[in-house]
Amino acid sequence: MKIEHRQLRHLLAIVRSGSFSLAARELRISQPALSTSIAQLEAKIGGKLLERGRNGAVTTTLGAAMVRHAEIIDMQMQRAVEEAVHSRAHAQGPLNLAVTPVAAAHVLPRAIAAVKAELPDAAIHIRETVFADAMQGLLQGTFDISLGPIGVYPSWKGVIEERLSSDTFCLIARAGNDIFQKRSQSLRSLADAQWVLPSDQSAYRHQLEALFIVGGVPWPVRAVLTDSMVVIKTIVMHSDCIAIMPQQLVQLEIKAGALQRNGLKEAGTVRALGLAYAADRSLTPLAQRFIDILRQHAGAPIANKSSRH
Repeated sequence: MKIEHRQLRHLLAIVRSGSFSLAARELRISQPALSTSIAQLEAKIGGKLLERGRNGAVTTTLGAAMVRHAEIIDMQMQRAVEEAVHSRAHAQGPLNLAVTPVAAAHVLPRAIAAVKAELPDAAIHIRETVFADAMQGLLQGTFDISLGPIGVYPSWKGVIEERLSSDTFCLIARAGNDIFQKRSQSLRSLADAQWVLPSDQSAYRHQLEALFIVGGVPWPVRAVLTDSMVVIKTIVMHSDCIAIMPQQLVQLEIKAGALQRNGLKEAGTVRALGLAYAADRSLTPLAQRFIDILRQHAGAPIANKSSRH
């Protein structure tokens, strides 16, 4: 049974547009030709992939499974074209990375600097995203490597995680703010504080919610909410608001005297930062070298690796 990439592209176009007519227009082929292509694909697969209805085309159970594989194949074809373009331009890559804000601020910059010093022709594409999108991207081939917290969410089948470093949360306030009366304070003692907190459903938000639960304190409803780590730090630097942040993320601002840090009694749990990649996909030489450099700069042992199946 030989399935053509063209037929898989036709299937994806129908699923993404929602109808045969819209997909045919997008593909610039006639609707009968598109219908014939899908019929041939169904004959090869041995089952119906799409059901036509008043609301357009809907995948069957078999069709949904085929779409998942088609998306992976389509992404790999796109990646192959990208690599060919970069090769003609005498560049290595591209290396596609998914990162969380914490990883982007601490682990990533040093590793990127080391890679560019060793491989100046390397092309590196970095996208800040949330855990679920990063994992899905790894499985589909959109990303080569993901950097961020590990152990916060349930593991994903087919993804390998490796711990690189650890960090703890701390309280931050602008320099000169006298809100911190002790070297380490509890959330209960800060019940009247003005907070800046994350608004999205990231690992960061889930971890902070857990801290408030441990402290027996409700999540502040009068807080300023934002999905930007940069905005959180900036608001704290220019107001009497306080926030909870990973220590690694505020090192530069503290060293510059723009922020002050204080201990948080509820923050006894260490946050693990690490990398992840797809178990069933070979890493490119550039991706493998990047991982080696990450291990060196994070001080993590190479043997500290586990496959999540």
